[in-house]
Amino acid sequence: MRDLSLHLLDILTNSISAGATIMNVEIVLDKANDRLTMTIADNGSGMSEDFLKKVTDPFSTTRTTRKVGLGLPLLKEMCELTGGSLLIQSTLGTGTIVNADMVLSSIDRLPVGNTGESLAALISTYTDRDFSIRFLSIGEDESVIDTKEIRSKLDGVPLSDPEVYLFLSQYIWEQQINILGGI
Repeated sequence: MRDLSLHLLDILTNSISAGATIMNVEIVLDKANDRLTMTIADNGSGMSEDFLKKVTDPFSTTRTTRKVGLGLPLLKEMCELTGGSLLIQSTLGTGTIVNADMVLSSIDRLPVGNTGESLAALISTYTDRDFSIRFLSIGEDESVIDTKEIRSKLDGVPLSDPEVYLFLSQYIWEQQINILGGI
C-alpha cells in the first residue's frame, strides 16, 4: 500500500466486516518524541486468542474469497522497518484495537495520504455506522470529526448524498492538513 490512509481503509473495512457499528480513529503526531501513531478501535465481534496470535501472518485470513490477507502483515512490517511496532488487542464479542506506532523521521515511514478520500467513501457507504476521527498534534492542536454530530446538523440529508460525500472528503482532508501538516 502506498500510504497510511489505505491501511486505515483496510482496517476499517475489516471492522465493518466484523460487525462494528462504532469505529474510532486517532492519528497522533508527536514531534518532540519523533513518533506518528495511528489507532483504530471498534466494537466489532473481536478475535479469538488463537486467531489474534496469527492475525499478522499473511496466510491467516477469515476471507473465503482468497487464502491470504496482506493488510495487517504489511502494516506490521512497515511499522517495524521504521523502528516502531504494531499492537493488536482484541476480545471476542467486544471489539478490536489496532495501534500502529512509527518513527516519524524514518525514511521507511509511509506518508499519511488523503484520509479524506478513504474515510468519506466508508462514511457515505455505511451510513448506519458511527465514525469518529481525531487528528492530534501533541502540544499544538487537535480536530475531532464525528458522524453523530454531522448527522444532527444535516437535518435529514443522508450521509450518502453526493454533496455530503464531497464535503466530508474535503473537510477531513483539510483537518488532517491543518493538524498534521504534510506528513
